[in-house]
Amino acid sequence: MKIGEQLKRAERLFIEKNYKDALTIYSVILSYDRDNTDAYIGALLSDLGLDFKEEAQVIYYYYQTVKDETENIRQNIEQLIKSLTNSVNLDIFELIDSDLMMKDGIEYEDFLKLIEEKENFKEAFEDAIFSTKVIISKKWQFIDFIKKLTANGYYSVALDYLETHAPAYENDQDILTLYSLFPKGKV
Repeated sequence: MKIGEQLKRAERLFIEKNYKDALTIYSVILSYDRDNTDAYIGALLSDLGLDFKEEAQVIYYYYQTVKDETENIRQNIEQLIKSLTNSVNLDIFELIDSDLMMKDGIEYEDFLKLIEEKENFKEAFEDAIFSTKVIISKKWQFIDFIKKLTANGYYSVALDYLETHAPAYENDQDILTLYSLFPKGKV
């Protein structure tokens, strides 16, 4: 069994939100290699995804971003999942923030300054989203944020934000047109 190939297959299924099949593959990998952290986290998140689809995707993205830099990643992810399943009314970003002992957050204008300073959206986004909350309080900020995410290839994160927050704007045409920013097959 080629574990690397199976991990890629399971990840693809997970990203496609096919949690049941992803869980099966991760479980098979674990039967061969109990210490495989990617398979272990993948199995946990696939199981979580059966009930909390979007939250599982966000935690997966968080895991992919910090897995090489965090010593106790298994425990961190387990704690996030436990907090989520015990506190259904909490936003997943709030759980990640509390897990990392974050401060109140930064205003969107400060986030834009951070992008300018870093001269790299990806680096600024990852620094901001995983070290604090980006506080979006105006419609133009929300639109701009979604545009920046999609322009930089963060389609699943942008879609998660859009699906979560678009209902607050009801049938606003400016918000609905944001769906056109996604390549076919991403929505």
